[in-house]
Formats: sequence, C-alpha cells, structure tokens
Amino acid sequence: MSKKPSYIGLLNAIANGERDGYELFSAWSNSTSDKLLQPTLNMIAVREMEHSWAFEKRLSELGFSLRRTVNKSLKKQARLLKSKASDEDKFASFGIGLTSDKPQNEVDSLLQILADKSIDPQTGELMGRFISEERDTGRQLAKAFRALKVRNKKCAPES
Repeated sequence: MSKKPSYIGLLNAIANGERDGYELFSAWSNSTSDKLLQPTLNMIAVREMEHSWAFEKRLSELGFSLRRTVNKSLKKQARLLKSKASDEDKFASFGIGLTSDKPQNEVDSLLQILADKSIDPQTGELMGRFISEERDTGRQLAKAFRALKVRNKKCAPES
C-alpha cells in the first residue's frame, strides 16, 4: 500500500468548509426578502455544495472517506443569516462591505493550497477549478453588495 498523500487533510477541510458554506448561503437565501439578491445566494449555495461533493468524491477516489467535522463557531453566523437582520449586516458577516486593511501585495491565500508539489494532476485540476470558482463567488458577492447598496439608496427617504 502506498503512503497517504500529504494533501488528504486539505481535501477533507475544503469539503467540510464548503458544506458549511452551503448551509450558510442557503440560510441567507431562505431568509432574505430581496428577490434580486436571492438568485445570487442560491447559485453560491449550490456551488458550495457541489465543491463539497467534488472534494468528497476525490477523497473516495484516492481511497479515503470524508471525516465530517462540526464548526461550532459558525452557529452565531448561521443565526444571523437566518434572522431578519439586514442583508447589509449579513454581507458584513462575510467581511463584504467593510473597509479593507489588507495590503495590496498580500499573498494570494487560495494559491497556497497548490503549494504542495506532490499533488497529483487530477487533484490539481479540481483545486484549480475550485480556486477559479471561489474567486468568482467573491466577485458575485461584491457585485450583489454594490447592487444592494444602490437599491437601498434609491429606497431611502430623502432628508
């Protein structure tokens, strides 16, 4: 039997994190009253679950099973996303719409998952697609946030 690949834990962590993401975006989609925001949230929720399944499938192909973990720190965020809180507050819970203190030359954290040179081509391909889609998710959320701000500004009572 060959030795366990070094990246099995990473695949497991991504599968679990994406499943948690599905739960969060589904909760938000179900609680928002903004019918223009809801399709974006639904698309992201489906994408998160698809990522979870894809990484769980890859684990299985490599001869391993998903080790499900429970992220207790997400309970507070899940409560917020299920609540009647404003969508702006919900965006903020993901760090969207907050002023950024990140330096412009910060290392791309998503690319760090490809730092392990022992990753096989099939897993690397999966991770590449994951990185691209995660970046797109960020763009979609930023776009939805800007649109929400415009809609809210138009609906705000004049002073």
